Amino acid sequence: MALALSNLALPVGIWQVGALIEMMGERDNAQVARRAGRAGDEAVTSDPLRGIWQRWAADGEEDRVRFYYFHGDGHGLYRYGKVGLTNTHSFDYAVEGGAVRLRFRRTGEEHRLSFSLAADPEVAGREWLTLDADPREPGARYFRDPVGAAAGEREDRAGQVGLGDRLWGDERRLAGGGIDFAIYQLQAQTIDGRGVGWFHRGDYDEWTTEALTYRRRGDHLTIHFMLEGRSATSSFKIEEAEGARFLDLAEDPRDFWRAHRYRDMGRSFAGALWSPSASGLR
Repeated sequence: MALALSNLALPVGIWQVGALIEMMGERDNAQVARRAGRAGDEAVTSDPLRGIWQRWAADGEEDRVRFYYFHGDGHGLYRYGKVGLTNTHSFDYAVEGGAVRLRFRRTGEEHRLSFSLAADPEVAGREWLTLDADPREPGARYFRDPVGAAAGEREDRAGQVGLGDRLWGDERRLAGGGIDFAIYQLQAQTIDGRGVGWFHRGDYDEWTTEALTYRRRGDHLTIHFMLEGRSATSSFKIEEAEGARFLDLAEDPRDFWRAHRYRDMGRSFAGALWSPSASGLR
């Protein structure tokens, strides 16, 4: 008999606020594009600022967060604070040659800012953005990395589906019969690389489930186990082998910090429920 994970409800957290704000922006995309007098698709392909431009790399809990997010269709966000608690200002924008015009929605304040882009001499593919007379932090520079710069859910090489919205599992057949497993269930990421998830461990008759949040920064994954209140960071890579995709954690916090390989078992599903039958495992 399989034990269903029923009525698992999590409070709305900071990581979900970012997703809600992004969805609100998506709802207004057509209106923004009409006001700008151009089709949304054309704006996305021609927008040199499209993506997330970060002030700093924010990897761990309470690291400072500050970034501009240009959606590519005339809508953007400015977010600041620390990992776990941020404030967000929504704005409309239009690129005019070497300048960008910003209009913050709440206050109505408008700015026309010259900008410059420069390649990073040390990090391949990374670019730096400088806004003259930056209205939020004069003199600051912001970087954009090449992979997945326009969304928190990043794609891996060859256009593969990324880390989030997946079930990553490892099954083991036992000598006395039966199969046990360890599964990271990761929901889709928000625009700043964070997401919510669960870690399942047991066999297909009974198992435990542990709630977590996670954050991807380049080739590092930080996992925060909510009830325990602890965080762990590991480098990782996603590889294809023998017709399957795998997540390799260099230091798996749920395997005593050993290297551990998990197979891509498919999508995570939209809700918090998970069962072997739902995932096609039984």
